[in-house]
Amino acid sequence: MITSPRNARVAAARKLRRPRVRRETRRTLIEGPFLLEEARSAGIIVDEVFALAGDAETAASCHREGWQLHEVAPDVMTALASSINPRGPVAIAAIPDSPRIECRDSVVLWGVADPGNAGTIIRTASAFGFQVIATAGSVDLWSPKVLRAGVGGHFRANPVEGMAADPVVLQSAGLRPLVATSAGVTSVHDAVRGEEPVALVVGNEAHGVPEEVIGAPGVETFMIPMPGGTESLNAAVAASISMYLRIAGR
Repeated sequence: MITSPRNARVAAARKLRRPRVRRETRRTLIEGPFLLEEARSAGIIVDEVFALAGDAETAASCHREGWQLHEVAPDVMTALASSINPRGPVAIAAIPDSPRIECRDSVVLWGVADPGNAGTIIRTASAFGFQVIATAGSVDLWSPKVLRAGVGGHFRANPVEGMAADPVVLQSAGLRPLVATSAGVTSVHDAVRGEEPVALVVGNEAHGVPEEVIGAPGVETFMIPMPGGTESLNAAVAASISMYLRIAGR
């Protein structure tokens, strides 16, 4: 059993909390039995698994799949996990190669910075069958916190990362960029209709979608009605509403 958080294997795993290390190794940390099972079902390569002593379910999975298992003490699990009072397991898993942008309904994270918002959008997009695209200035989609918020959606959606911050990229893929703004003149119901695949652009939580993007040729704006008088909606909520109305109107 590994009893020290300073153990070499534990230290190497903890380095995967850093975006630079994840980019260089194409590895990340996944936490909990559900995410581990989702990764297995998706064919994700799992290098090592850290589990508490007595976790028979994880031990059986490791034996069945041929994963390397390390039993760890509770304080070591706490050091590995990003959640509070973790029960494990925590696994080192491969990050899939980022796919190419496809010509189908998509949601675009344009500088989205909050891990919870990014994960929730990925989770919703996975449920509704949307492609997920993120610009280079967005949060690292494969960080442990985004993965936790995505609740397995990553392994079904396999998001596209690192898109250049230029709406022409979306248009060249055959997508119609749509941006929700408080000043939009088109209703969300009208904006999301049509046969042409749409790209619902979700901006940074503090600054929104840049004005140069909103004003670019071919980019359409729309408004989500808020009769209650609230100034704005959470980024993930706005994205989820727009995605739902898109599939409901097909």
